[in-house]
Amino acid sequence: MKRAIAPSLVHYAVHHSVRRGIRYGTALGLSLLWLVVGPLGSLHALERLSDAQVTEGLRQLPGWATDGERIYCTYQFTNFVEAIAFVNRLVVPAEAAGHHPDLTIRYNQVNISLSTHDAGGITDLDFVVARDVVRQSGPFVDEPRTCQP
Repeated sequence: MKRAIAPSLVHYAVHHSVRRGIRYGTALGLSLLWLVVGPLGSLHALERLSDAQVTEGLRQLPGWATDGERIYCTYQFTNFVEAIAFVNRLVVPAEAAGHHPDLTIRYNQVNISLSTHDAGGITDLDFVVARDVVRQSGPFVDEPRTCQP
C-alpha cells in the first residue's frame, strides 16, 4: 500500500513543515494532494484507497470490517476500567500519526472507526492507525486482542 511521492512534494512538505501532524497541500495539475508528516518525518499521502486496496489492507487486520467509507471494529474487555485503559493507550499513537479514531465506549466495549474526512474515505493513514490500535489492544504488545466487526 505504499506509494511513491515525488521528491519535490517531499521537499515541499518537509521544507514548509512547522511540526508533525499538520496537513500540507500542493497543487498537482487540477487535483490537490494532501500529505501528513507522521512519526519520524514519514509522509503519508491522503489519497482515497480503491475497494481492492481496502480489502487487501483488511486482510492484515483480523476482525476489522468496512462499509466502504470507513474501517471499524469493536473490542470487548472484562470491565470498564480495562476499556478506558485501552482508550488511553491509543492517545500517543494517534497524536504521533496526527490522525484520530472515532471512539464509542459502552461499559466494557470500545467501538473504533477510522476514515480520513479530508480524502472523503479510507486512506493509508487509516490503516497506519488501525495497526497501532491492534498493537495496543492486548495486555502486551505482542498479544493483541481479537476485535469484532
